[in-house]
Amino acid sequence: MLNYCKIPFDFLKFDGVDRLDLINRLSTNKVDNLGKLKGIKTVLTSDKGRFIDLLTLYNFGDFVFASCSFKNSGAVITHLDKYTIMDDFKVTDMAGTHETILFYGDNAGKFAKDLFDIDVSGFTDNDFGIYAEDERHSIISKNDDSFGGFLFIYASKDSEFYNKKLFDKGLKEKFGLREISDEEYNFERIKFGIPKFGTEMTDETNPLECGLNKYVSFTKGCYIGQEVIARLDTYDKISKHLVRLEISNELPSGFKPERAKISVDDKECGFVTSYAHSQENGNIGLGFVKTAFLDYEKAYKIKFNQNEINCRIVK
Repeated sequence: MLNYCKIPFDFLKFDGVDRLDLINRLSTNKVDNLGKLKGIKTVLTSDKGRFIDLLTLYNFGDFVFASCSFKNSGAVITHLDKYTIMDDFKVTDMAGTHETILFYGDNAGKFAKDLFDIDVSGFTDNDFGIYAEDERHSIISKNDDSFGGFLFIYASKDSEFYNKKLFDKGLKEKFGLREISDEEYNFERIKFGIPKFGTEMTDETNPLECGLNKYVSFTKGCYIGQEVIARLDTYDKISKHLVRLEISNELPSGFKPERAKISVDDKECGFVTSYAHSQENGNIGLGFVKTAFLDYEKAYKIKFNQNEINCRIVK
């Protein structure tokens, strides 16, 4: 089975000779030496080490194409402008110009090879290839989170063309293509423990709390928020951790994650951020639990209004 779903992103274009150097000085990962057709994720953080956004950079050589969270390009541009002084750097807002489809599961690599003659199995991080047909160009990028597979990024104006190419009846039968709904995608995201901007990645959390350490370099030079994040790591001072929750009870009507608190031994110790339900697999969620209360053997409760809901933390 090969699953696919559309995932909304905003997009940006970075120009100027200082484009990679500036992003390197403003974000958590080391990106100043990013090679052509190489891709990598990095986090823009505030001076308090909190999220501005998670970016994926695609280096085309003479410019950088980047994705950020849906409907957040304006906030990213404002943040970049704040710290752009004498740099040769220009950012263009390309929100709404491109669309993204995630393909994951069995035969994802073969699908990319057969359709685009691009071997994603040899890619690392978010490396990508360019597929050209007539005057159309698209990106086939390795997806480095727990879904695996690859991302297909194309111009919105070419949607009709690619819908016919990608979802031809013969291809669907050959590869077992199955479109998953937004609800199914969200369930899988939560099951994998992947944080989402606006729920887990917020101005109240940082990359280490969200388990995004692989997008943080602890050996490169300074960046905005670096002192805070380095101190948290060096002195093991991460105050809370993103956790996956298995929720045993039937949830009350009107349940809203953002209003639900987590407790253990009658002590409030965290809060819920995301929730999903499956008839086959029940209720699951994501939330943050204070480090001092983190214990995989204990029974936790979710408190919502006057209700107490049993749950446990799973690795």
